[in-house]
Amino acid sequence: MADNLIVKDAAGTNQPVQISVEMYRSAEEAGQSLPQYLNSQHPTNVQRDGTAFQQLMEQCGIFVRADTDFGIRPTRIEDILNPKDAASNVVTKEGVPVSRTLFPAVLLGVIEDKVQYDWKQNVDGFEKMVAQDDFINGDRFERPVISYAQVEKARGAPVAQLSEPNAILKITSSDRFQRIPSWGIGMEISEQAMKATTLDLVGLIMARQMLVESNARADAHILSMLQGDVDTGFGGSALSSIPGKVRTAASFDPSITQNGVLTQRAWVKYLSNNSRKRRITHIVTDIDTALAIETRTGRPTNFNDDPNSPRIDTLQSIMNPKWPTNVQVFLTDDPNWPANTIMGFDQRQGIHRVTSLSAQYSAVEQFAMRRSTQMRIDRGDYAYRLFDEAFDVLTLTV
Repeated sequence: MADNLIVKDAAGTNQPVQISVEMYRSAEEAGQSLPQYLNSQHPTNVQRDGTAFQQLMEQCGIFVRADTDFGIRPTRIEDILNPKDAASNVVTKEGVPVSRTLFPAVLLGVIEDKVQYDWKQNVDGFEKMVAQDDFINGDRFERPVISYAQVEKARGAPVAQLSEPNAILKITSSDRFQRIPSWGIGMEISEQAMKATTLDLVGLIMARQMLVESNARADAHILSMLQGDVDTGFGGSALSSIPGKVRTAASFDPSITQNGVLTQRAWVKYLSNNSRKRRITHIVTDIDTALAIETRTGRPTNFNDDPNSPRIDTLQSIMNPKWPTNVQVFLTDDPNWPANTIMGFDQRQGIHRVTSLSAQYSAVEQFAMRRSTQMRIDRGDYAYRLFDEAFDVLTLTV
């Protein structure tokens, strides 16, 4: 039984551990991955002995990388799914080899390790733009509806003793639940391939697929901030359908008469617009429009200025600047992004993302219990505009 597995705790004492498929559900309810759950349940001296999950992997004979000093080779898939030696043939209370039960969690860890930072620029960029991240169990989400119109109109008034203030902020829930869509990637491996394929190679192959898809998902989330999501009805309407949300550069500077042209006057006025309700911290645009921002007409320079020259002069310093000192630029290469379009928003109140934790391990039980050679890894998440007031769009189309 899995009680034969032990974890050396922080005090150096061996503690028995029982592994079962049900632990995935316990980890889900705790809002953790299986490795995180096991490590939190069994604290160890990581520097000396490794984490609890790492110790269990070693006892089950699961090694991701080779270690030439000790003659260890990367574990083959066959030895994980259908172990034959006694050291790794420990079974759970359901009668399933522990190595097979741990395999989905191990594989996800390998995939994450293979994902290099410079391969997932869009994903990392989107992560930095999210204002609010929520994680839920299951795939049903009830979106809050926040009415803040009265907050902006309200003003202070005398209050009698023990009297209650007027309610100015109303928070309700939507009339119907939304189902978070999930995306699955499947793996099927033949008996012959299991004997020749290592865990490291499988992780590399699946990581490649994950990189391509996750970058595409990030692009889709960002585009939905601009255009809404009419397919699911979850992301709201397009910003262009909201009065005053889309402005042309020419509306800020009438001297602009050509498409793709931006001036310093239009740029500063755009950033300053609506500054009492938000301050643009991030913009999303394509590279051509970003270059138009970079080469805008009238952009201040100091190349020909000599600050030490003897002259009568004075410099102005704005006490209440209505524009940011630095704007973060996300360059999108999404072919669906409209040309000459800049979407600016306040990162602090712009994007709300909801992730379904259960989707990631939804197929684990079937894989482990049926001893299948097929496996599916699911993930579900959704992003939408938290406050429309946080967004403003500028187009360089006359």
